[in-house]
This record gives sequence, C-alpha cells and structure tokens, in this order.
Amino acid sequence: MINCRLMLSSLAAMLLASASPVMTAEIPVTVSVAPQGQLVEAIGGDRVRVSVMVDPGQSSHTFSPSPRRISALSDTRLYVKVGHPEYSYERRFLGRLQDGNGDVQVVSMADHAELRGLEDHHHGHGHDHDHAHGDTDPHLWVSPRVMRRSAEAIAEALIGLDPDGRGHYERNLAQLLLDIDALDQELTATLEPLQQRRFLVNHPAWGYFADEYALTQRAIEHEGKDPSPAQLARLIEEVREAGIRTVIVQPGFSSRGADLIARELDTRSVEVDPLAPDWPESLRKLARALAEQDS
Repeated sequence: MINCRLMLSSLAAMLLASASPVMTAEIPVTVSVAPQGQLVEAIGGDRVRVSVMVDPGQSSHTFSPSPRRISALSDTRLYVKVGHPEYSYERRFLGRLQDGNGDVQVVSMADHAELRGLEDHHHGHGHDHDHAHGDTDPHLWVSPRVMRRSAEAIAEALIGLDPDGRGHYERNLAQLLLDIDALDQELTATLEPLQQRRFLVNHPAWGYFADEYALTQRAIEHEGKDPSPAQLARLIEEVREAGIRTVIVQPGFSSRGADLIARELDTRSVEVDPLAPDWPESLRKLARALAEQDS
C-alpha cells in the first residue's frame, strides 16, 4: 500500500512537472499595419502572438475598427501603432483599450521617425495629396531606417513585459538589425545609379523610401482623386520628358490614371503593396522595378 501511494505521488509530481510551461505564455501583441507585425514576429518569435488591425485589402486611410474588434483586443499587452495624425482610429480606440486594460504598453513608430511633408502632386513639391493626411506623410514603414529604430523600441518593450526572455529578444533583435542593414546596403547598390530620378506612382506611399535613396516620387492622383483631363495631359508630358517607363501601382487605389498613361506612352505597371507583411521584399520589388526601367 505504501509503495502504491509512493508511486501515485511520484506520478502526480511528474504530471504536474510536465504540465508546467517551460517558457512564459505567448505575449499578445497588436499592430496597426502588417509590416509592423513582421518586426514583432522577427524579434519575439514563439514568445509572441501577433494580430494586425488593418487587414489585407482594407484601406488604412479609412479604416475604423468595430466595437467587436476592439473588445477582442482586451488581452493585448503591447500595441505597436503608426502614431501619425492620419491614423485617428488609433487615438479613438487606444484610449478605450487602455481604459479597459491599464497594463497595455504602446510603441509609436512616429516617435522614431522624422515626419516628412507630402508632395503636391500637381507641381511635384510642397504639401497635401489628401487633406485628411494633414501636412505630413503617414507611410513611415517603407523606410529601413525607421524600421530599424522601431525594432529597437519594440524589443525594449517586449523585454519590459517578459524579462525572462531578454536573451531571446536581444539575440533576435541583433539578427534583425543585421538583416535590415544588409537590405539597406542592397537597396543602396541597386538604386545609387538612379539618384535624383523621378518615379511614377498611382498613390504616394513611397516618400520615405524615396528620401532615403535620393529619389523623387511623382503621384498620378491629385488630392486623393484621379487627375482632371488637364492635369493628366500635363503629367503625360512630364512623364514623356523624364523618360519614365514604369508606373508603380498600389492595390486598393485607382489605376485609371496609370492605365491612361500606359495607353498614351506605352508604360508598364508594376504592382507593389507597401502594406504587405514581407516589407523587405516589397522594397526589393520596388527597387528592381525602378532599376529595370533604367536598363
């Protein structure tokens, strides 16, 4: 009987030991746009569970989360926001989220970027392609430098939430920073021959990328809408004089202007999504398209 009790006690102890997690439970993390999620996953690995607020195919410009979606975020421990004034939904729902979940930490990408002005798409400089944007460009995540600084802030926040995982996060961050530096070097080598060139886009999402590699984006849309016939005629002449043969098209935005220019000048359209989760590949695809246009 004693041996039987000892065996049962030992078995119970083994079961309890095997049920105990070797590591902490996954940290629920929410991000505004998918490229931010790639940073979190690269740093956090299997210690994080990432949710993206703006789904593929949705416009980040008009997005508004439903009360049901906000409720589903009640267990979020870290929120990575864009932090740009255009992302008004972040302000609206993050206040409610923090009221219901005082422990949630927030990392703002805008804190790690120098906000740039928006091009005036009629004259090629100045401000405001869409008055809802304010006077600065919200597409921060197309800059490797901004992503690098944001990655460091995300790692610091994760370590604060999960000190036992410090070594895990620091190792992953070190590798991620090496990868971003290698990406930057690759893009620099591809784009250096194109410095000071203009490239044509249907929607101006690539300003930070252009600044970083000494390029200028020229948008087809004017104040968030398709250009008027007179504006389009002027743009066609500008594109012809500049020798631009490729239009970078973002899914989810009108391609009517790009199609009209293609018929007039025999340009080609290349679709590149700045909101795709694999943001390094998006930047590579854009760089390749621009380099091929010049070859």
